[in-house]
Amino acid sequence: MRSALALGVVLVLFVAAGFAGDGEAAISNGYLNAGVGSVDITPNEPVVLAGSPTQLKSSSVSTRLYVRALVLSAGGQNVAIVTLDTLKYPVEHVVRARQQIEKTTGIPASNVIICASHTHRGPLWPYYKDQLVTPIAEAVAIAARDLTPCRLGTSKGQAEGVSECRRVIKDGKAWNRWQLEPSEADEYQTEGPADPEFDVLALIGKDETYRAVVYNFACHAANTRDLTVSSDYPGDVQKYVQEHLGYEVPVMFLTGPCGDVNPVYSVRGDLFGEKLGGGIMQCLGQLEPIAKPSLSIESREMQMPGREHPELKEAEIVRNWPSQLEHYMKTFNDMKLTEKPAYQYFITGIRIGDDFAIVTNASELFCEIGMSIKTQSPFKDALFIANGYPNLSMVTPLSCIEYLF
Repeated sequence: MRSALALGVVLVLFVAAGFAGDGEAAISNGYLNAGVGSVDITPNEPVVLAGSPTQLKSSSVSTRLYVRALVLSAGGQNVAIVTLDTLKYPVEHVVRARQQIEKTTGIPASNVIICASHTHRGPLWPYYKDQLVTPIAEAVAIAARDLTPCRLGTSKGQAEGVSECRRVIKDGKAWNRWQLEPSEADEYQTEGPADPEFDVLALIGKDETYRAVVYNFACHAANTRDLTVSSDYPGDVQKYVQEHLGYEVPVMFLTGPCGDVNPVYSVRGDLFGEKLGGGIMQCLGQLEPIAKPSLSIESREMQMPGREHPELKEAEIVRNWPSQLEHYMKTFNDMKLTEKPAYQYFITGIRIGDDFAIVTNASELFCEIGMSIKTQSPFKDALFIANGYPNLSMVTPLSCIEYLF
């Protein structure tokens, strides 16, 4: 916990320090140029759904899957923010996609952030013929051709009662609530916080329509209760916002620090879209304008050490999830074969105006760490902590077994 929190504090300080220097591109009239792009990646045939160690297949679709891109441009500085409706996206494909974006649009690879929504109801990247590189580059190219002056506003909201820390203590041992029998699932209190707060960034064109709405929330996108292909609650939120605005607008979800936070499964499934979508609509009615939307970006690439001396916690798996012991033994052994002392890691910070920042983090932080980072943020309006989900086991590559418990 201490090392992860230290990393989070470094993220904040890195962004604040980096933005104190040169590299800021400003527009003085209250507008910056923004464009949006979208590519549908919904499968058109039966697929194996990601997000479960057991193979689950689906041949129906409840909400469609997309690659969405937002390009921001000011004073020669260009930034691309990409969201994917997929469980995760490996760093080697992130590198390929960024390179392709730079080649086709001129946006520097280091100025591109890619964030997977972590939906558990879609296929993984191997399903797509080029591992999503082409759709990602296409979405950014569409957005880059779509640049138009926009004013920006930010707001904060809360969505209570839809998320919770999934960790509980039963007989002195840690369990995930969903591992308990239904008859006992409500008997145990959560053993950690869930953050109901979310941030909204809205881009408004000169015709006063929303060009894009960007938000983050710290909860696993694992709310779909059936075996349909689904973008999960981010798709429900987009549907809610579009219905209440009366027109289509990209509603882009950046995952918050939700390593130990799940939806509340004891409430009806559609409550999530109503609560979070309704909260976003309230935020749109009380936006604080970014009067001088300057644009700054800082990016770092480093080698992140892997976990030392990882072990397979067989006893815990047998106790909590015995049917999956064989799966996790194979997963552990496969990861041991590809073990490295360190792994490629990206940190990127984007600042818009004086007090709004987006900070990316390519690992699955626990909620408590994210909340601590927010309290130490030097930015007044908002600080997104966006889990990149390049791979759940990237920073501590042999820790996915321990991560479950």
